[in-house]
Amino acid sequence: MRGYRVLWSNAVISVAASGCVLRSWCMSHHGGPNAELPWVFALGIGAATWLAYTWQRHVKSTRSHGLRPAHLQWFNAHKHTFRWVGIFMLPFAVLPLVRTAALAGSSQSSALLLIAGLCVAGLLTLLYAGLPGEKGLKLALRRLPRLKLLWIGLTWSVITALWPAVLDANSAAMESGDLYLVALERALVIMALTLPFDLRDRNWDPPFMKTLPQQWGTRGTRIAAVVMLIAATAASAIATQGSLEFGFGPLIMIPLVAWASDQRPPLYYALLDATLILDAAMVLALS
Repeated sequence: MRGYRVLWSNAVISVAASGCVLRSWCMSHHGGPNAELPWVFALGIGAATWLAYTWQRHVKSTRSHGLRPAHLQWFNAHKHTFRWVGIFMLPFAVLPLVRTAALAGSSQSSALLLIAGLCVAGLLTLLYAGLPGEKGLKLALRRLPRLKLLWIGLTWSVITALWPAVLDANSAAMESGDLYLVALERALVIMALTLPFDLRDRNWDPPFMKTLPQQWGTRGTRIAAVVMLIAATAASAIATQGSLEFGFGPLIMIPLVAWASDQRPPLYYALLDATLILDAAMVLALS
């Protein structure tokens, strides 16, 4: 995998995060045109995701065995560019926080729930790879045995599903109590798409991490990912009273995760991330 794909993968995952926000918003409204799509909020989440993933790569670049040699060389050679792009992204990344601050003045109970969830998600994001330097590795949450996948699913669920839904007073999911299904659906999809990456890295990750691919192997990882996507489809159907457009995306992802292996080319992993964008586009087109 060539170094420049580090930047490309950051861009894809950022657009995917924005797409997840819009998709979760539509899902929490049961696909109905209740209010204007939160484009600005989604843009902010995309920018914040770019910053978060770049931060993770920076942290890993400060210690041995953090990034693969080709990635490390390219990342260090382009740190100046990453810094300026990060400065450009920062004003957009604070937009969701501005919207949340406005909510605090109108709905105190919802604001407290949201702030608590965001504090957890923010801490998970900050310490997922630990802090810079070899000593910072001791704080890396991703290295806790068996919990790497859970951290990723929980963080994406809170940020791209719970956050936009709680912010919107017109959310049908908030009114019907299906909010937990919206969050569960996103967590299952993200974890299913993460498993092929963990399978690719099972020999790179330290054995003590006990990731699912390290314990279950290729076949077990594929089965787990497929089951997660089927469960996500079921959660979508229940939360939206059977709206079909919300089930297409997870079903399209099933052949890809069923083909997972530690020998797949870089394009395969780009396609995994791109399915989140395709899923969101289909929901927006059909809702």
